[in-house]
Amino acid sequence: MTKYLVPSMAILIALTGCSKRYNPADTPFAIYHPIPEEKVHQLEEGVTTPAQTVQLFGEPAKKNISNNGERYVYGYLGDTLSVSFDNNRVLSSFLYRPAIFEPVEGNTDYNKKKLNKAKLKKIEIYNTTRFDLERWFRKASKKEQNADRFRYTFVRKNGTLVAYTLANYEERVLGYTFTPAQ
Repeated sequence: MTKYLVPSMAILIALTGCSKRYNPADTPFAIYHPIPEEKVHQLEEGVTTPAQTVQLFGEPAKKNISNNGERYVYGYLGDTLSVSFDNNRVLSSFLYRPAIFEPVEGNTDYNKKKLNKAKLKKIEIYNTTRFDLERWFRKASKKEQNADRFRYTFVRKNGTLVAYTLANYEERVLGYTFTPAQ
C-alpha cells in the first residue's frame, strides 16, 4: 500500500502545482469600479451617443442588441448602470443604481499623518488585503460596508485613499483610488 501511496502523492502535488488557479480578479464583475454619479448626470436623453457613453464610463460589461436598439450594462458588485439607445443610436433611457454603504467604524487618530506614496504603488488588485493597508497606513478614517464588500477611507494630510475590499475573511482589495490633497 505504501509503495503506491508515495508516487500517488508526488503525482498529485505535481498536478496541483501545474494547474491554473482561479483568480476572481480575472472576471469582469469581480473588480469593483465605482460609477461616478457626476458622470451619470452628463447623460442626456436624445443627445448622448454610444461613443460618448464609452468615453465617460469605458467599455460596458455587457452589450445587448434588440429591435429597439442597443443597451450597455455597467455593473461591478453593486453599482449598476443600464444605458439604452434607440435605433438612431442616441440615448433613450438609463437606470443608475449606486451601491449603498453603511458606516461601521472609523479612526481619526492618523488624519495628520501622510500616506507613503511608495507604499501606494505597492497596492495590487486582489493580492493586497485590508490587513496590508492597515500595516502600511494605520487604521482607516472610515469603514463602511454593504452585502458584497467594505469601503475603507484613509484621510491623510497629503490626500485620501479609498479602497474597496471583499466582505469576507480575506478582505482582498478589489479597487482603490487616491486623491491628492489640494
